[in-house]
Amino acid sequence: MRTKISSVLVVCLILGILPLAVNGQEQEEQYQLILVIDEAVKPSMQQQYYEAAKKYIAFLKDNAFPYRINIYWTGDDHVYWSMPIQNYAEIDRMMERGNRMMAESPDRYKAVTEAFKGTYESTRMCVYAFDQKYSMFAQEETMESGEDNFIFFDFYYFEPGTEMELNQLLDEWKAFLADKKIVQAWEFYWGMMGTDNPLLVMAASAKDQVEFWQENARMWETLGTEAETYVQRMMKYVRKQEQKTAWFQKELSYAPAEK
Repeated sequence: MRTKISSVLVVCLILGILPLAVNGQEQEEQYQLILVIDEAVKPSMQQQYYEAAKKYIAFLKDNAFPYRINIYWTGDDHVYWSMPIQNYAEIDRMMERGNRMMAESPDRYKAVTEAFKGTYESTRMCVYAFDQKYSMFAQEETMESGEDNFIFFDFYYFEPGTEMELNQLLDEWKAFLADKKIVQAWEFYWGMMGTDNPLLVMAASAKDQVEFWQENARMWETLGTEAETYVQRMMKYVRKQEQKTAWFQKELSYAPAEK
């Protein structure tokens, strides 16, 4: 059975034939790469998957795995294992660390990974780039620290060849926001690898669904009707849109001990 860490091998094989078109983006401060493992959990196996994930995270913690993992569970039973990485070379280092853990604790590693057997339908690996330039940062904080977060994802799949027009539109949107009060934060992520590109994912978080929709209503009221024209212009380039809700899984997520 392919595991969370050993399955990174697949990404590395893909990277060997990819062009280096994103290297310029990696060098810019506005981008942060995120490696995501997307697993479709069987509805009847939700609890078994959850317990298996707890065991897996405990194994990583006991072996001082040096990479942060944030886990999100979506409303359609997908689980996102999200890992910030500095660059693509870090995937190789992650794989090497996983191989060492397998060699040092083979029996426990086998038991931990076997716990996932039959709990999910598929695994897909993707790389996204967090875009700081176009993301919207709220000027006031409403979410209480440490609470499990509700996440709203908006996926926009664009027509190929429209990247130039889209970048120009986003520059105009950024200028429009310059003198506006931002009351709801939205993070922008570009699909880089393993996604149906061109893809832009917008994500906003809140304490719960009620708070999210309250903040969203305040946001559109604050931005005014002019903001709707930017959305309409952007939708001309969109060939498909998907929306997902998710919840941050604090118990399953992992942060390496600070050195």
